[in-house]
Amino acid sequence: MKAVILLSYGIDSPVAAYLMQEKVLELIGVNFFTTDHKDIEIIAKKIGIKKVHYIDHKNILSQIKNNTHPKYTCILCKRMMYRIAEKIAEKENAKFIVTGENLGQVASQTLDNLAVLEEAVEIPVLRPLLCLDKEEIVSIAKEIETYNLAKNIKCPFVPTRPVTKADLIKTKQQETKINIKKLI
Repeated sequence: MKAVILLSYGIDSPVAAYLMQEKVLELIGVNFFTTDHKDIEIIAKKIGIKKVHYIDHKNILSQIKNNTHPKYTCILCKRMMYRIAEKIAEKENAKFIVTGENLGQVASQTLDNLAVLEEAVEIPVLRPLLCLDKEEIVSIAKEIETYNLAKNIKCPFVPTRPVTKADLIKTKQQETKINIKKLI
């Protein structure tokens, strides 16, 4: 069975990929932010991911930043990632999306926000790290030798006060301010 994983050069998504690979899944990576594909290729190879799609997400983020309320930036960004991952899953005949999201770790990963994120797609979203704490994730990352490859790069688009309890109706109202179909 195939799945698409949102793969970054952070600590979490490589661990999520590793845990899903243990379930004998074929993972297809989707990276939205790197300009240096070599870094992601190293991580992908270590985990056993043979194919990675690279998406230049900066234009999408610029559209979100310039046309919507700042507090919704992270939610709108991630909903777009989900939608793009869903399109790639359709092309690749993958059955679901895997993320490195962890409940409550950052603003977009509150229970309310995860529900709003998931509503953006029809394909299932699996989160193998959902209830692990950061120490457990770091321990696995060290064990699989991806911890030292992780980069702590802050997204320049993150607002000062991101929404932590996103309302689906308000989120969809914000989305009317950008051309989702064109951006995808």
